[in-house]
Amino acid sequence: MNSLTFSPEPIIRHQLHYYEKDGDVFLKVENTSFLLHKSILSLSSEFFKDLFELSKPSTNDNVKIIESAQQFSDKSFPSIEVNGETPESLERMLSFIYPNTFVEITWDNVEDFIRISDKFLISKITKSCSVFLLQQENIFLSFTLADKYFLPTVFKESSKLVLDDLQKYRSDPTYNELSERTKLKLMDTWFDYTCTLHRFFKTYSVIGIRKDNGDSIVFREFLHSKSSDLFLKPSEFSDFYKECKRRQLTRGTPFIIPKFEEFVDVKKYEQLKLQPSKNEYIFIELEN
Repeated sequence: MNSLTFSPEPIIRHQLHYYEKDGDVFLKVENTSFLLHKSILSLSSEFFKDLFELSKPSTNDNVKIIESAQQFSDKSFPSIEVNGETPESLERMLSFIYPNTFVEITWDNVEDFIRISDKFLISKITKSCSVFLLQQENIFLSFTLADKYFLPTVFKESSKLVLDDLQKYRSDPTYNELSERTKLKLMDTWFDYTCTLHRFFKTYSVIGIRKDNGDSIVFREFLHSKSSDLFLKPSEFSDFYKECKRRQLTRGTPFIIPKFEEFVDVKKYEQLKLQPSKNEYIFIELEN
């Protein structure tokens, strides 16, 4: 009976990131070989900078330096095996940091970008991903990534909108992927908000109000009619509450709410959330 023998897959050169003229280090991922530049990797990544400066076999689980350098033409270059990655993920990372290539951050790849930048300490990628996530088109993904990879600005800005619909996001399957600390912060902030809401209702429920059209209404009735589309959102209530405080309302004193729609207008809401310097929103922040 003939025995079967299996030969390893041949190593193939990456079509894009294989710099034959001046490359000086090999990165191997699965069966793909990249011939790259130490200088570019060192400038882009604190991980690779430290790795090359130490100039010794790595004990890090992310990479393995092969002591017998790989021969190319008449030169001998160090060869590094990258663990836990695919040729596609490494190509994406290299295309971002190399000046001759370009790759766009999208909602389909932003999570992988942040993961690999966290793995290899590439601040340029992390900062670019943070700017992208501030678009808030996918609020809960932005929030979960900010929590996982410590992105303070993204965390703060997205937390405002998560708190607006906390009940909805708590039913999201990925909610339990949040850190226990963050889940406690969300619940604690929501509890503080509801206590404030209760005090506000209790204090101002007997006030009469006069609207722009001259109609008068008891504030208790006004609250009942508006609470479902205004006060259940902490961001909008916060803005409205500050305005009422500014007017220094007192028990039994009628007051005017000019253009009430300003406090619930979607366009104004969109504008405000893009201005981090403003504090109209209730939010939570990451701790150091």
